[in-house]
Amino acid sequence: MLFEVRSLRINHFVPDPRFERFLCYPESFGHYANETEHYENRPNGLTTYNWHIVRAGKGYVRIGEKTVELNSGTGFLYGPGVPQQYYADSFEPWDIRWIHFTARGLGTLLQGRGDREPWLFSWEGVEGLDQLWSELLDFRMPPMQEGAARLSAITYEMIALIVQHAETIEGNPKPGMRDRLTVAAEWIRSHCHEPLTLEQMSSQASCSPSHFSRQFHSLIGKTPIEYLTECRILQSKNLLVSTSMTIKNIAELVGFANSTYFIQRFRKSEGMTPEQFRILRGAGNNQQIN
Repeated sequence: MLFEVRSLRINHFVPDPRFERFLCYPESFGHYANETEHYENRPNGLTTYNWHIVRAGKGYVRIGEKTVELNSGTGFLYGPGVPQQYYADSFEPWDIRWIHFTARGLGTLLQGRGDREPWLFSWEGVEGLDQLWSELLDFRMPPMQEGAARLSAITYEMIALIVQHAETIEGNPKPGMRDRLTVAAEWIRSHCHEPLTLEQMSSQASCSPSHFSRQFHSLIGKTPIEYLTECRILQSKNLLVSTSMTIKNIAELVGFANSTYFIQRFRKSEGMTPEQFRILRGAGNNQQIN
């Protein structure tokens, strides 16, 4: 029996405190899960801080020309006015909790984190953080200032925990790793017609598959599997316009398991079928899709 996986999108917007100016205060907060279309692009940032923690799945944060993959136990913080671009993975969307907050009196505590570019961190092992997020999400504002004071206290406690105990994630591959990743990418390109596994690809950079995937995506801008598929598509395009081979034979020659999957991936990449691409480029006559 198949069960539908439903998306979750919870948003809470908080009224401004009526009297006091707190050190920090939430403007809004929420919880998203299984949102494959979750994508944010704010060239001018927000007027508040924007903080996310990833509880499951994965997504990506763009920093200039880099794309950094974030998985369970990681997170990011943007300061006010910092350009923002981040999005969920379309196949394994992240489960995230987020809060937009003001921090008028937390300059010493934050020490510039997120002021110029997003601060990426790991919060694995930071006890109590997820429980505080749950308390925040379940919070019901009581009358007058009692509720505002508690919201500010929860926010401050969460920020203090993450600043004191979280570990900064290095978004750029280190120089030695960069060289190994470049060598691995070239090896993948020259062996893309073979039935490669992630383990085989990661062995070319002498690291674990999970670490290889994260670092490869950070440097190349796509996962190793996406890069492998791209290389195969490029080879197939050359064969489509320069030979009269059948679609089935081309699929097998460039490394796809079958022509059906090849056609599916080609259409997703190019917006047309391999046969339509061949006709458009004027090569071959009366080819078959077998």
